[in-house]
Amino acid sequence: MEGNSSRFFRLSAKAQCQARLATLAVVGMMALASAATAGPIEVALVENSNSPNVEFMEYVHAGQVIRLGPHETIVLRYMNSCVRETISGGTVIVGTDRSDVRSGEVARLTMQCDAGHMEATNALTPFGGRIVRGLPSGLPK
Repeated sequence: MEGNSSRFFRLSAKAQCQARLATLAVVGMMALASAATAGPIEVALVENSNSPNVEFMEYVHAGQVIRLGPHETIVLRYMNSCVRETISGGTVIVGTDRSDVRSGEVARLTMQCDAGHMEATNALTPFGGRIVRGLPSGLPK
């Protein structure tokens, strides 16, 4: 009997260790998945651009690097600092409140805004739109 009970406790301890490892693995995967879905936080909006690297009304995130050609210009509006930047040429490293511009020119203007209430999220909203090009067939001209 004594031999059987010690074997039971050894198997039980081994099973407990495996269960703990499995739990840690699941928790780790969940943490990685939530970090991956959260993604980078958008800090500025592209108000204008003639660069193929960024599009009009695109959100940019802190740390993003944008390379502009010598005749390319973008206009960024920062949501937290209410700074509006017009950047021509060079390399732009997007910051949280303003950009770091290398080998280019930047003009900054601090605008009046209510930055405390603005928030960019990855959440879906119930709003949408539709583009209609031309008149539907069958309507009188």
